Amino acid sequence: VYRINWLKARARRDRWKEEVSLVRHEMLWTCLWFEHHKNMWEKRALQSSEPGKEAYAKKQMGLWSDFAKKARLMFLGKQVDCA
Repeated sequence: VYRINWLKARARRDRWKEEVSLVRHEMLWTCLWFEHHKNMWEKRALQSSEPGKEAYAKKQMGLWSDFAKKARLMFLGKQVDCA
């Protein structure tokens, strides 16, 4: 009986370790996704020839940049590297 409980506890621990690893990677992926979109809109702003399109691209760039900053602040201390 004790051995079965020990095996179940070990399996639970292993599942939690895997879950923590996945969540940390998801936090990193989230930051990288936001940075990717910021860079994409920055590139569009630089390539734009019309003032309206450039303004919209800069607005989007600021939006995605804010998302990245907020994500980094929320995830601060909860993972190894986020940027």
